[in-house]
Amino acid sequence: MKKELVVGAGMTQPDVPFSVAIRVQARETLYIAGQVPTDADGNVVGRGDIEAQTRHVFGLIEAVLAAAGATFKNVVALNIYVTDIRFRETITMVRREILEAPYPATTLVEVSSLASEDWLVEIDGVAGLD
Repeated sequence: MKKELVVGAGMTQPDVPFSVAIRVQARETLYIAGQVPTDADGNVVGRGDIEAQTRHVFGLIEAVLAAAGATFKNVVALNIYVTDIRFRETITMVRREILEAPYPATTLVEVSSLASEDWLVEIDGVAGLD
């Protein structure tokens, strides 16, 4: 899979782990539904701890990617939903550890709530597969 950063005229690429846009050449596309901080038994992981929940959610995404024969290098887009925008710094820290440039095109949005009041973050994504 070929992945290339695209920046439009008059735009700059911010110094954060996301890309303004990504051009992808891939044979297949994997759409990953929103992953939430629960374990295999449905128990909440990291109740009240945004770092633990973010790491767990990225671990779930990594498991889905591996099942499809992919890695985080294949991820081209992420949507991150948080219940408090102040979690952005912690999520960015975790993303810097996990993702590599060119980073996925990413949107981070504060929402009033997720499907469970114990969930602080939910992340979905798209990956290009070879």
